[in-house]
Amino acid sequence: MQIMILGASRSSIFLMKRLIEKGHTCVLVDPKAQEIEQQYSLGVLTINGIIIDIDILKEADIGSMDIVCAMSDSENQNLMASEIARDIFGVKSVITRVFASQDYHLFDDAGFLSISSTVLTADAFMRAIDGKVKKEDYTGQCMSNIFGNSIAFTILDIEDSFVGAKIRDVEDTEGRHIFGIVRHDTFVTTLPSMKLEKGDKLILAEKKV
Repeated sequence: MQIMILGASRSSIFLMKRLIEKGHTCVLVDPKAQEIEQQYSLGVLTINGIIIDIDILKEADIGSMDIVCAMSDSENQNLMASEIARDIFGVKSVITRVFASQDYHLFDDAGFLSISSTVLTADAFMRAIDGKVKKEDYTGQCMSNIFGNSIAFTILDIEDSFVGAKIRDVEDTEGRHIFGIVRHDTFVTTLPSMKLEKGDKLILAEKKV
């Protein structure tokens, strides 16, 4: 399939790698799309530009896409880009990334399929809680089934050497995706510029075969 990814977030980079592995063709639109593609060797087509710029999206041939995924780190831009994709360019399948907003269901009411990382993580925690995970065992691993894929969520304490580091500069040696962090017993959706604090726990996601 032809799939356009709007926004070069950590989640979208992780997704593009998976899509390419499955033989799909991906187009990335982001102000730093070419730079991101080269940095991560994604093997995707790139268009540098803002994801809500109609001229940029037209240049990227968004109307020919089978699926458009709005996955930037801005919930508002994701909604705007999704509306443009559907209403102006006639894309029938639009998937929108949302965050901790209590009103994320409005995305669905607008006709988009919304994926909430906050809800997915909460579900994973609930399964762990129902499995009698104690607070002293807060670091560990739990499994979740997402769209038929088994995803392992691992929660790790950060080392002191990582305190003050930005999320964009943190890489997991096993290639897992940084899904979020636990800070003061609360799930926090990560942004690339966010700095880690003492006591934070990393939530890592990995697809299991």
